Amino acid sequence: MSDPPDAPPPPWRDPAAVRTAAVVVVAAAAGWWLLRELAPVVRPLLFAVVIGYVILPYHARLRNRVSGAASLALLGGVAVAVVSALGVAVYASALGLAEELPVLQKQAVGLLHGADDWVRANAPWALGSAADGKQIEERLAGAAAGAAAPVLGGAAEVLGEALVVGLYLVFLLVEAARFPERVRAAYSPERTDEILKLAGDVNAAIVSYLKAKVLSSLIIAVPVGLLLAVFGVRFALLWAVLTFLCNFIPYIGSVVAYCLPVGFAFLQLPLGWQPVVLALLVLGCHLTSASVIEPTLLGKAVGLSPLVILGSLAFWGLLWGISGMFLAVPLTVVAVIVMDHFDATRPVARLLGG
Repeated sequence: MSDPPDAPPPPWRDPAAVRTAAVVVVAAAAGWWLLRELAPVVRPLLFAVVIGYVILPYHARLRNRVSGAASLALLGGVAVAVVSALGVAVYASALGLAEELPVLQKQAVGLLHGADDWVRANAPWALGSAADGKQIEERLAGAAAGAAAPVLGGAAEVLGEALVVGLYLVFLLVEAARFPERVRAAYSPERTDEILKLAGDVNAAIVSYLKAKVLSSLIIAVPVGLLLAVFGVRFALLWAVLTFLCNFIPYIGSVVAYCLPVGFAFLQLPLGWQPVVLALLVLGCHLTSASVIEPTLLGKAVGLSPLVILGSLAFWGLLWGISGMFLAVPLTVVAVIVMDHFDATRPVARLLGG
């Protein structure tokens, strides 16, 4: 009677599996370190690529009427002007908002006193000690005093990065038309067809997503900005731009885009029906966008499960902060498409898909 065959060793005792795991860990750590260290260069480049995807479909239409060089020059100049103008407008609004912080602090303290008086008259059992109110005021004053520098620093960083993005965008638009010829000159015909097919799949997915997302963001940002302007809320342009940009961050962005302008409106406007009505109208805009507009426009353009989107937000947000959250979905879509192109990683791509 022959002996039974030896059982295969467990994966953690297999030298090949251990080497593969070690290579994956080292590659992931090296990639993380490189992305953090090269963020000032890579992040504006990725933003320029995203904006380029928005512009290229219009370039394809416009070059039927004018030459390709004139179309790229026109669209590139408009894009750079818009990005730079928005950066300057955001920076100017941030300067004005920083100057308003002491006034906002006083109004917040007044609201706290009003709420304290109401609770004292209607539910005195819910009050803490008198020192609690003073501690809250001291913390609020410290927060207001310490918020000016980060606001101005962040706005200056946005302005500087916007200019770098505009510079990258000009060169990307010039080189986009030459990409197929460069690939054909560098690779064999079979390899060229494979690369161009992969690039075409990536282009189609990103263009579909960005086209729908830009349109849905404009549909919600314009009425929100108009409502804030009609009710007399200052920095309406800043809040409209914030709403437009935050709409690119799934789930979390809508909460931030609603809370910040509405909270500012409650501090600026007289306490009464105006801030309440404004808050309800802005909330109606966000709910309509989330339940009707975005599902209609986006459809299955993203192709990712909600859990994967949350994971990508966490990863890129931890790596690059708010900028990483803006790029999380497009970068994850590209990664899934590339993984689906290769046999070894195709199961992972199918697992991540929606």
